[in-house]
Amino acid sequence: MKKLVTILSISTLMLLGACGTADDDADQQDDTQGDAPDTEETDIDEGEDTSWQDVEESGTLVVGTSGTYAPVTYHDENNELTGFDVEMMREIADRLELDVEFSMMDFDGILPALRNGQIDIAAHDFAVTEEREEIFTFTNPYKFSYGSVIVRAEDLDDYETAHDLEGVPVALGSLTSNYAVFADNIGADGTAYDGGVDAILRDVLNGNQDAYLNDTLVLQRTLDEFDDERLAVADQVKYHATESAYPMLQGNYSLKEAIDEVIEEMREDGTIAELSEEFFGADASQPVDEDEVVSLEGN
Repeated sequence: MKKLVTILSISTLMLLGACGTADDDADQQDDTQGDAPDTEETDIDEGEDTSWQDVEESGTLVVGTSGTYAPVTYHDENNELTGFDVEMMREIADRLELDVEFSMMDFDGILPALRNGQIDIAAHDFAVTEEREEIFTFTNPYKFSYGSVIVRAEDLDDYETAHDLEGVPVALGSLTSNYAVFADNIGADGTAYDGGVDAILRDVLNGNQDAYLNDTLVLQRTLDEFDDERLAVADQVKYHATESAYPMLQGNYSLKEAIDEVIEEMREDGTIAELSEEFFGADASQPVDEDEVVSLEGN
């Protein structure tokens, strides 16, 4: 497999604290994508689970996020924090009659902060994986999607399936994302960028990269913002079907139960569909058909 190399991007449309365009989509990621390092074991308290009682008594749900990954979590033109996950958490807290406090941090620090007890829950499009479930307790899934690629429009016919990425130079938003894992598994030549997606897309245009990997919903929003007809999403490239959920400390089942009940209410009354349409331009509240989706392992 090709070795992933990290480089600094040469341009960012907005600063860490002020985003709201597609150029921030690669600051973190991805899945989706939302994903921070999470292989460290957690010491689990085998005593009574008071996680919901503790949050309820405090009156505040502390949520870890970055604010630099549009349209999931970002700052709008008024420097107000918003995004799909942000508004989801605001609605969840409101229905639980709680205040919500967003703790801003670099993407790679979110899950470590959760392990250390600095936050109650993480909101950054985290995909549920078997590895993560060994370390964290997840809510029920609230968003369903899969990975795809942005390529030069003139090259669309070169990508019929995700397997066509083998040996191809591809851009990634983070070395710690599942998209980086997939790139390695499929045999793509991955390069991770530390800055905004503007630099990535320009490198695709000038031939330094041939594709940009990310969640298909994020990619489409990215192109809408970038607005260059020389680029396109290769819709036929589908890989790594994802179920996004909110992680919390392992064993916090009472907090999970309280939040799961609200998530189900929001799914049934159409709130999740409405928010996903607002931020992604599509309904992401229902599972995707995985028949044509290549697995994370590249199978």
